[in-house]
Amino acid sequence: MKGIYILILHLPSCKELKIGKLGRLSFESGYYAYVGSALFGEHRLMRHIKNLQKGKILNPHWHIDYLISHCEKVGWFFAECHDPKKEGEVANALSKKLSYIDNFGSSDSNAPSHLFKSKKLKKLEEEIQKVWGSVGLAKIYSEKDSII
Repeated sequence: MKGIYILILHLPSCKELKIGKLGRLSFESGYYAYVGSALFGEHRLMRHIKNLQKGKILNPHWHIDYLISHCEKVGWFFAECHDPKKEGEVANALSKKLSYIDNFGSSDSNAPSHLFKSKKLKKLEEEIQKVWGSVGLAKIYSEKDSII
């Protein structure tokens, strides 16, 4: 299934990490939402989930790969979609509602970031639900739906 996903992560303590070409960045403890595309199938989301379970990534490729080994998985959301522009629309809409890490995961997007943060999980999830609807993504799957 092709689509857009949001991976929800928890970073239990503050960290300073080297994130590829972005360099060293500071991350506060809290909850993070990473917006990604799975336009070649949901295996992209599955790759991130497997890496979270392993707790490390030997050959990081995407910005999220550098952060993921320091986080705990909270959950995920997935919307079936075939429009490559929707990923940027979701990220742009979230950037108006939540704090974000500049340029994270957005090198191929016009959004300021694809990584959003909140101290409170409930606020993060509420904003994600609002944004999905505002950009026209109707059927939303989550971890309980077991599509992957």
